[in-house]
Amino acid sequence: MSSLKTIQARYTLIFIAFIAVIFVLTEEGIRHFITPKLKASEEQLVLGKVNKIAETILFELAKVEAQSRSITQTIPLLDSDTIDTVVPGLVDQYGDPKVFGGGIWPLAQKRSERDKHSTFFHRDAGGRMTVNTYWNSDAAPNYYEQPWHRAGQQAPRGQCAWAAAYKDDASAQPRTNCAMAINKDGALFGVSTIDVTLGFFNKLVAEKEKEIQGEVMIVEPDGKILSNQSSIGGEIVLKNVAELADQSLFVSEIRGGLSKIGGDALFKSQFQAEDGDDWTFYLQPIE
Repeated sequence: MSSLKTIQARYTLIFIAFIAVIFVLTEEGIRHFITPKLKASEEQLVLGKVNKIAETILFELAKVEAQSRSITQTIPLLDSDTIDTVVPGLVDQYGDPKVFGGGIWPLAQKRSERDKHSTFFHRDAGGRMTVNTYWNSDAAPNYYEQPWHRAGQQAPRGQCAWAAAYKDDASAQPRTNCAMAINKDGALFGVSTIDVTLGFFNKLVAEKEKEIQGEVMIVEPDGKILSNQSSIGGEIVLKNVAELADQSLFVSEIRGGLSKIGGDALFKSQFQAEDGDDWTFYLQPIE
């Protein structure tokens, strides 16, 4: 009887050891073969969602560039009085509320004998296009000497010179603008502008955060923030990541990544959150 018990004990130990070996091999197999594939698939999913953000931004800005090109091609065909009638329709041709305003900014004495003879319309509180004559007044600086005007003059023909994001008293939303050269009779006539509000960035970010169950932020290369962020809360657009790096590990990673990224290369890093979870951080340039 004791011999039988000894045999049973040996088989039991062998079985337990066999199960332990299978468990260890399975765990190692998952760690070495399955986990990397899952991480790679997850990475492709996340980067795919980020690329969708890039595609949406580029599509919206390409629409504005096409709109600007139609303005620069139409204005040389019009007399001065007709310009004032046609410009609001050209600026609002898509009926897109993201287009805050726009106009044409001739060089001194190119449209008339006046040095400042622009036509600019922007949306009022009700969304209607309203004329704004400030830049033609004696109190205003020469618009054709402003950096955005000079950038538009020097941009390749038919292409926008995009301004860094900014906000002023005219609109509660931060915005950018496309400045594009207008040529008439083979010479530079002036510049057209279209102002685009950046509020749609917040909607993009909120959608993608939900889809990837992560955090997303859109920033300019100098660290200027272009979208709000769920984990921080409040209005942070146009602040700099350097101001908020102490409030968020994610923002801190952005600040560090911006100093290391170059060209159109993807930057990737790993960090541990305050709750102990491991996170992967991606910094993807958008043209």
